[in-house]
Amino acid sequence: EQVHSNQVQWIETPGEYAAVDGLVTSNTGLILILKVADCVPVYFHDSQKDIVGLIHVGWRGMVSGIVQNTIELMQIKGAYIGTTHVYMGPAIGVCCYEVGVEVAQFFDNAAKQELNNHKWKVDLHKQINLKLLDSGVLSDNIHASNICTFESNECHSYRRNGSDAGRMYAFMGIE
Repeated sequence: EQVHSNQVQWIETPGEYAAVDGLVTSNTGLILILKVADCVPVYFHDSQKDIVGLIHVGWRGMVSGIVQNTIELMQIKGAYIGTTHVYMGPAIGVCCYEVGVEVAQFFDNAAKQELNNHKWKVDLHKQINLKLLDSGVLSDNIHASNICTFESNECHSYRRNGSDAGRMYAFMGIE
């Protein structure tokens, strides 16, 4: 159950992990699973140590440091940042993610644009990318989907459908 936090947990056994927005493991027998609607599923893999992580990133988690917490936990467990690859899955795009100044203030200037109505368009993928680069992930190792969940009827979107929105599942494991 994702709660829009910065909480990431190392796991070694299957189960349900409450009140966390990310899981990290090196157990080849586990598949990490989380649900998203407009937030970004972010997949991590250190190809040298075979450590994987999967996190749910909305603006609250991004602001409170879930990206940095994931990288720190992976490094504590032996991951090497130079061989860590990251993929950001489909999420609401800058084209459709309009917020007030109370949210926009937490985004770097490169990840937001002011509109005429005192609202802002913010780019979660771009902001996460900036956090990854600040944490030492190599730019060549960062990739992102260009699918906007709000625009694509093949995706679930809380912004588009409100409380009736379904959820998409993200899966991550080690072969």
